[in-house]
Amino acid sequence: MVRPSLARIGAAGDGYATDRDPYWGSGFFIAPGWLLTCAHVVGKGGAAVCRGESALRVTWQERTTEPAATDAWEERSGTGTAVLLAPRPEEPESLRDPWPFPDLALVRVEGADDARCLWLGDREPGARAPIGLYGWSLQTGELGVRHGTGELAGSDARALLLGGSLPIGGLSGGPVLDLRHGSVVGVIKGRRREEGVAVPVTALHELLDRRDTSGVLREVLRAHDRHHLRLLDDPSPHANWTTLQAGLPALAPPVSGITAELRARLYGHLAELPPPAGAGEIVHLVEEVKERVRGERLRSLVPRNVRTWREGAALLYGLRTLDTEGGGTLVDLDAVLLYAANVVRKTARERSGEIDPARLGAFTEWLGAQAGRHRHWAVSGAIRGLLNGIDGRGPDGGPDGAIGGGPAAGRTAAITPVAAAATTAAPAQVTVAPPASELQALPASPLSPVLPATSELRSAPEPPFIPDPRGALGPTAVTAEAVTTGRTDVLVRVGAAMYGGLHPWSVELIHDGLDVTPVAADDRGVRVDQLAAVLRDPLDRALNLGDHGEHLAGIEVFLPRRLFDLPVDEWQLLPDHPGAFRDDHDDRGHGDGRGPGDWDGEGHEDDEDDDFVDERSMPLGMRRTVVIRDLRRSERPPSPEWRRRWRGVARGPLTHEPLHGRTPADGHAALSRSGSRYLYYGTLSALDDTCVLVYCGPVASGEGQAAMRDALMAGHPVVLWRRDRHDHDECKAFHEQAAHAVGAARHAEDLHEPVRDLRIRLYDPESARARGLRGKLAVLFDPPDRPPRAAGTMRPPPLAAPDG
Repeated sequence: MVRPSLARIGAAGDGYATDRDPYWGSGFFIAPGWLLTCAHVVGKGGAAVCRGESALRVTWQERTTEPAATDAWEERSGTGTAVLLAPRPEEPESLRDPWPFPDLALVRVEGADDARCLWLGDREPGARAPIGLYGWSLQTGELGVRHGTGELAGSDARALLLGGSLPIGGLSGGPVLDLRHGSVVGVIKGRRREEGVAVPVTALHELLDRRDTSGVLREVLRAHDRHHLRLLDDPSPHANWTTLQAGLPALAPPVSGITAELRARLYGHLAELPPPAGAGEIVHLVEEVKERVRGERLRSLVPRNVRTWREGAALLYGLRTLDTEGGGTLVDLDAVLLYAANVVRKTARERSGEIDPARLGAFTEWLGAQAGRHRHWAVSGAIRGLLNGIDGRGPDGGPDGAIGGGPAAGRTAAITPVAAAATTAAPAQVTVAPPASELQALPASPLSPVLPATSELRSAPEPPFIPDPRGALGPTAVTAEAVTTGRTDVLVRVGAAMYGGLHPWSVELIHDGLDVTPVAADDRGVRVDQLAAVLRDPLDRALNLGDHGEHLAGIEVFLPRRLFDLPVDEWQLLPDHPGAFRDDHDDRGHGDGRGPGDWDGEGHEDDEDDDFVDERSMPLGMRRTVVIRDLRRSERPPSPEWRRRWRGVARGPLTHEPLHGRTPADGHAALSRSGSRYLYYGTLSALDDTCVLVYCGPVASGEGQAAMRDALMAGHPVVLWRRDRHDHDECKAFHEQAAHAVGAARHAEDLHEPVRDLRIRLYDPESARARGLRGKLAVLFDPPDRPPRAAGTMRPPPLAAPDG
């Protein structure tokens, strides 16, 4: 099964192979005409080969069709071009050994469009999984295919560790096959003294995040799934990977209710859809489907940074209901079909112009057939309800003449009557009927909040299906859009300084204000000036998981009070480039008009680079809600004042008062020498509960720090202040613009948009000054029960001491 997909890579030549063939390493086909190998194997050809300027030779074997042939295999070769290297060296002298991770390369091979391809795994392999290692070798003095077996011994950072038969020279770039599931889980990278090292194949999906390679890689992954779907109907006498996987115990009940054939056909259909906008779109859909089929909310403790619809379906394999006595009913088939139906509906409603109607119609038809065969009437009805109105389907899962104008011609997706007039202008447009169908909560057992046991459902007679005018399946109706309405935001915690001025940090996701999932953390800490760079990747990952549909994840940064003036709203997700905001924090004197995070101005006029259109190059506060929260106060039970004042600003209408209690015209004053520790507490305590405090100046030191401390003690949850240094005569203008922002919001949640709008207008200092705008705006937005203290947070275990 592996041999026809296995290739060796070498210098371009006449293609004649001998036992002394000077090849560089191995590789394997993952899509017709596309070979996956290690970047260091391609790198042996030099910089020109790495850049795709010089060709390489790829040789593989295929079964002979000659009945009298004594050898069942014959060699073929083709010219290859390196299309993707990760990482790609910029200069010839930068080629090094060992090659950095992920050490992967994609090679386009001419004349290999009919090559058989291996099946790529869709999940990380399990511990101690039995594996097979494959590649070309000259170890015995004869050129040939080498096969060894072993087990997955563990991991080290991003590498898989291999035990048993270890890789030898020439096997680099070959596949690591999970023998339990019949799928490729890694690419052989090399070996150490007692263990082999491989790159997990999931690292290939991480390259979808690179703008320069995501397009070609996505097409290769689509071609992979189309290839295996096509083989299902191939009359070839040779087995394919799907038929092999069908006989493996790991893909059969009671491990999974999803057959290998159903999975291959599902992936083939999903490959035809536009890609998801981000990981959050997939993860939210997966979590909502899990909640529906289980009947209770239990989010995954480890966030999955998935990038394709295929990976989302894989997260549902082996899903079971929760049973206090252990075990639980296998519901992964229910979950996967509901997930697929939701993906189809979402695509048809939001991105219909990006897909061929015939392909969408074929997917809808296939899902309708699966619903018709499903023996659980509630799941079947839920799938039919989601598909209603797509491809002219009625509530019974079949063609509906009233909606689609009769049976669909061929496999073309029908256009609803509402959009019929537009079909000539936009033939590829697919629309979904107005929500005539509404997704219902699945009926539950009277004794359990989850679906009844599988055996009970399959023995119970199916109730007659009576179409409801709303597409209802049960007494409680929920709109189809409700499947993806969950809100996810990002929590960043920066701890107080430890030894050496290092601050520990963590990044978490908060779902619907309740559940917290850790993303990344470092208890060893970093310096303040390193925070922006260190948090860039964890924040990017967390925001990608939080964004979904029309929701942009907000960022809540818990800080010690001495760091309240940190320019977190001007941090960026891309590394600095000319004309970018500086994220250093300095203490400039009054009057220079510039503060930490100001635009440096260099390169702005000539900045034509396309990363400007990437939203990750923008300051976070221009696009998202970015607020500061008090770290110390969040670690204690909320005080009655804090709760009362939060209810006040949440209810509104909002008012505003100066933080220090003086009129804006008075400007700054020296900190009182009276010795009172609570100089501002009395005034702040007497303010109305709906009051938003405003301060024209930094709050990490001096008067601002003292006033902010008293405001927090008095329970105030919302404060606006100017965090940059400035001339005192600018305070009146700042108070006026802050008052305008507060006046535009009726209650606390309405404040985010005026603040973001003001930050956008302050982005260009010269333009802002021309319009009378002043300052760098910071916001404390600190609700007392977000997240609830009872929810707690999973934390990574502490690092072991050097002596263990």
